[in-house]
Amino acid sequence: MATQPTVGFDRTQLKDATRFLTALGDPMRLQLLYLLGGEGRRNVGEIAANFPLSRPAISHHLKVLKDAGLVDSEKVGQEVYYRLEGDRIVAELQLLLDVAVAWRSPD
Repeated sequence: MATQPTVGFDRTQLKDATRFLTALGDPMRLQLLYLLGGEGRRNVGEIAANFPLSRPAISHHLKVLKDAGLVDSEKVGQEVYYRLEGDRIVAELQLLLDVAVAWRSPD
């Protein structure tokens, strides 16, 4: 079985970049990131109060963001609090920028 090339990325970076971009590719998830970035740590109920979606729908979006490393969570008593992983987001964007710069053709 032939392996596919991963130009610009190793396999782990390619997998991480795909998960990162997929997580960012949904308008609701972008809104959740903006909320957490602006307001800090919030539980699902506090987050859901800002959107016309059910708590299960919000929880699903938060899981996608967490799986991509864009948010982290902490359980406190019965509540789960989510917070933005700003350093991770910057690192992923920087990797993508570095690859894009390397691909740029010199003029």
